[in-house]
Amino acid sequence: MSDLLTNALNSIQLGIEDYQSNDLRRPVSAVRNFYAGVLLLGKQCLLNEAPDADPMEVLGSRFAPKPDGKGGVVHEPEGHQTIDLGQLRRRFQDFGLRWPNGDVNSLQRVRNDLEHFHSPAPHQALRQAIADCFPLVEGFFALLEVDPREALGSAWEIMLSEERFFSEQKLTCDATWKQLPWSENIDKLKKIACPKCGSSLIYQEDSLNGDPAMIQGKCKACGARFGEEETITLLLEAQYGDDDYVAMTDGGDPIVGDCPECGSHTYVHDPEGPSLCFWCDFTISGDCWRCNAQLTPQNTSVNDSSMCDYCYWMTNKDD
Repeated sequence: MSDLLTNALNSIQLGIEDYQSNDLRRPVSAVRNFYAGVLLLGKQCLLNEAPDADPMEVLGSRFAPKPDGKGGVVHEPEGHQTIDLGQLRRRFQDFGLRWPNGDVNSLQRVRNDLEHFHSPAPHQALRQAIADCFPLVEGFFALLEVDPREALGSAWEIMLSEERFFSEQKLTCDATWKQLPWSENIDKLKKIACPKCGSSLIYQEDSLNGDPAMIQGKCKACGARFGEEETITLLLEAQYGDDDYVAMTDGGDPIVGDCPECGSHTYVHDPEGPSLCFWCDFTISGDCWRCNAQLTPQNTSVNDSSMCDYCYWMTNKDD
């Protein structure tokens, strides 16, 4: 077993030990150790693909060109800094390796929050991070052809238990939205995040409620509560946030906009899905009666929903 792999296993085991501790100072140590161990596992996967190479030629983050004495150049590692998470993922692609499933980004966020800010629920946040990146760790072990149960011992059993527990909690939380009229259009609940602690364990306190105007959301991890508009906004950010970001960078119209009827930022205009306000149920339909332009949340007049902004202004500019 290589020194790098030994360090990876030790770091993960120490992280799990710290996670189980009741010492309030240990969550920071837990996330640092666990995060370091996961990255080292990924780096070992790269080294296994080039066993005869100098490790720094595989894992170095910076390279400098130097003359090769034959009229060309060679690129040699510069310094001793190794690749970070983003570079690791790109280098997997360069090596023709498939990046395993799992989300290590949540673990990275927890690390940043604990080191630079105060997390209101560090144990719950770390539990979710372990569950989210569990498939990634499992995938790294598969690439290494190492049995994680044998390599990590009791730490692996704890990871399995935490992943199962979180998954059960998540299913319970997600089920509370099913009575809402647009629930079938919300299928990316894994991405919902509590603005207080970052947990995805957000649920509707009254699971029988089917009225969007009566939603009361709550975070199971830190106990934060959210009113109806904020809760719907969290759901829409989880569902359409990535699409809206792409639309913004490409110069297109976002899917979520302000509702012309209630003014809340809860109107969904999805070309492949619903077109309605998730809060007040208002629906924009048809074209502007004056210019025949298709009405959208971006162009519908807040004063007359049968017209676009421009036509409303033109017809009323002399009033």
